[in-house]
Order: sequence, then structure tokens, then C-alpha cells
Amino acid sequence: MSKLELIRGLYEYNEWANNHVLDAAAALTEDEFSRKQGASFESVEGNLAHIMGAQVIWLERWMGGSNRRPVLEFQKTRGLSTIREAFAESHDRLRAFVSSLIDDRLDEILAYKDSAGRPHERVIWQLMAHVVNHGTHHRAETAMAMASLGKPMRELDYVFFELERGEGQGVRR
Repeated sequence: MSKLELIRGLYEYNEWANNHVLDAAAALTEDEFSRKQGASFESVEGNLAHIMGAQVIWLERWMGGSNRRPVLEFQKTRGLSTIREAFAESHDRLRAFVSSLIDDRLDEILAYKDSAGRPHERVIWQLMAHVVNHGTHHRAETAMAMASLGKPMRELDYVFFELERGEGQGVRR
């Protein structure tokens, strides 16, 4: 498997996992959705807004070296329908970007500025892996918050994605 195939698979997984969390969040009341639970961004709503914002910001960096809006602006996004729409747009844009990639692009060094304006340089494939891992971290926090509300989510481990993706197709390598 090439690096490009791995990145494409990770982004398919990322979208799959995000959509399952959004579907599970639909079972929450508005109060439960915004209730402070002690997660990194306080609530299911805050965590989802953060995951979505990170995806948007990193894509902007990959495409132009800097993000137009600070991450804190995304933290203000409220309401499940608004967050779901923002995820849908983010997933569409990420899908287009990932499908346009070639192997050589993944190995390029990207110079970018973080939300505080500090300059950094990293290999693009590392940054792309980071975004998926970052989402996994905050989805796990979201799952814990939902469980504490008595509404546990389904398993989101990567292997379950691969099992569902490969059903009827045999073992994927």
C-alpha cells in the first residue's frame, strides 16, 4: 500500500467516523448537546465545532499556507444542524483535495502559520495524518461525554470502518 492509498483510506475513515458521531449527537436534546461535560471543548457541541474547525483550517493551510480565520472563531459555531452542514462542506472539500493528490505532493514541505501567527514547516503527509488523529482524539472525548449522558455511541475504531467498507469484498490489503 502506498502512502497515498493510506492517506485516502484515513480520510474515508475520518468522514465515516465524523458522520457516525453527528448521527449519535442527533439523539441528544439541545441541553445535552451543549451541556458542559469536562471535555476539551466542554460539550459535545464544542468538541464537534472544534473537530470541524480544525479540518477547515488545515485544508486552508494545505491549499494556501495559512488559515483565513482563527480556530477560536470556529469554536463559536453552535447548533447541530449548523455544525452538520459545516462538516458536510468540509468533507466535500477534503474529498476533492485528497482525490487530487499525487504521491510527490505528500512529501512536500509545507510552510504555514498557526492560528497564533507562528511559522512552522512540516511534511504534508504528516500534517494530514495529524488531522485524522486529532479528530479521533476529540471524537473519543465526545463519546465519553455522550456515555455520561446515558447515550453511548457505537464503536468507531478504524477496524470497524474497514470491516464495513470491505463487507462482501473479501479481505482488503
